[in-house]
Amino acid sequence: MNMTHSTSTPRVIEGLRKPVLVGYDGSDDSSAAVLWAAHHAAAAKLPLVVVHCWVWPYFTEKLGPVAGIEDSGLRRQAEKIVAEGHDLAVRSEAGLDVRERLIVGFPANTLTELSAEASLLVTGTRGLGGFAGLLVGSVSLHLACSASCPIVVVREAESAHEAVLVAVDGSPESDRAVGVAVDFAVTLGKSLQLVHVQHHERNAPADARGGNPILERASSSLLSEHLGLTVTQDLIVASSVPGAIVQRAQGAACVVLGAKGRNTLGLRLGSTVHAVLHHAQGNVVVVR
Repeated sequence: MNMTHSTSTPRVIEGLRKPVLVGYDGSDDSSAAVLWAAHHAAAAKLPLVVVHCWVWPYFTEKLGPVAGIEDSGLRRQAEKIVAEGHDLAVRSEAGLDVRERLIVGFPANTLTELSAEASLLVTGTRGLGGFAGLLVGSVSLHLACSASCPIVVVREAESAHEAVLVAVDGSPESDRAVGVAVDFAVTLGKSLQLVHVQHHERNAPADARGGNPILERASSSLLSEHLGLTVTQDLIVASSVPGAIVQRAQGAACVVLGAKGRNTLGLRLGSTVHAVLHHAQGNVVVVR
């Protein structure tokens, strides 16, 4: 079902004029995160803060420089990394307000604390410390569980797809995810796809016809706010909820999910979100 809603001025995601925050460690994945974050910050007219977390002061006092070697030492290397991330963002988006922060601390804990000051936290799938065989690194998973603001796990610096996909299940986290997805769609000039996946057992009869109250409620909440936003509703009946979301996300600019849904009791990150983070080919946005 396709609908067009009214468009007002894009809201600032989860906070007035709070910056977009992106972690950078010099890896290819973090470079993609910086490029994505710079584009989004420019479109949202928000400042961007590039953060490099520096752990060496915990392990040694010999931070440099090395005697007789110009421009050397661990401190200077950290300064170079954060400057590199800053310059990458500046080159990619002319006129963007870009700041840099070099902070002593472990990335997962430091970025979690800083997320309280951000409208959006952006990270790559894995950093330099990650294992090549992992689809999503431990830092990204930790942030998805604990960040105070929405987090984007970036696999693609830019996407040619024209829709923001949001998975809905009627939970409070799902409702917040819809709000964030709307902001993304309006800010980036994308359409919005609302998807609800109903689980069914193998060989059981499936009927996805007719209205769906979860989709209808999610859509009706948009009617009074946004003009010109194209919204599509889809009800999918599948044996694997995360599998269906991952498959549908292949045609989306990003997929937005609540951190946990109706079937998650006491967990900080739902099993569906965990699976989508690991297996989606594109960018994933997690909303707490």
